[in-house]
Amino acid sequence: MKIALVGLGPGIHQFQFDEAPAVWGLENHPNLRANIRLEVQLDKTATHLYLRNHVQTLGHFECDRCLEEFEAKLEDVGRVMFSNDGELVQGSTDEIHVFDPQAREIDITEDVRDLLLLAIPAKFVCREDCQGLCPRCGVNLNLETCRCVARAVDSRWQALQKLVDNSK
Repeated sequence: MKIALVGLGPGIHQFQFDEAPAVWGLENHPNLRANIRLEVQLDKTATHLYLRNHVQTLGHFECDRCLEEFEAKLEDVGRVMFSNDGELVQGSTDEIHVFDPQAREIDITEDVRDLLLLAIPAKFVCREDCQGLCPRCGVNLNLETCRCVARAVDSRWQALQKLVDNSK
C-alpha cells in the first residue's frame, strides 16, 4: 500500500483504506479473512513524515480451550517515522525509515502487515470464562455437563490441590 506524497503540503493529513488481506501480503493467513481497515494520520514536515497507523479487522480463530470457531476484533496502533536524515535512521532502534524528500510516494505495506501480525493474540480463547473440553470424555463444558466419574487425586498431588482449593 502506497501513499502518494505529491501535492501534500506540510501539516497533518488523514487517509483511510479498507482493503482485502491480499493487499497487505496476507492472502494466505488462516486467521485474516475480512477486509482490513486502516486509518493513517500523516504529519509532514520538511525533513520527516510521522505516521500513526490504526488498523482494525475481524479475525477468525479456533478456541484453544473448547475448539469452537469464533471471530474476534483485532485492533492496534503503531507509529512510524520516515526521515531523510541518514544518521538519525542508523542510530535508532525505533521504526524509522529513510526516504527521499523528493519521493512521490511511500510504501507502508510492511509496517501495516507487521502491526496486524502483532495484533493477533498468542492464545485464542473464545471468551475469558471458557470452560474448555473435559480431559477424559472430550465434552464441551460450555455446552453441557460432563458425566465422567471423578477420579481420586493421586496422593502426591493432594498438597497442591489444597493450595488450589484455598485460592478460590
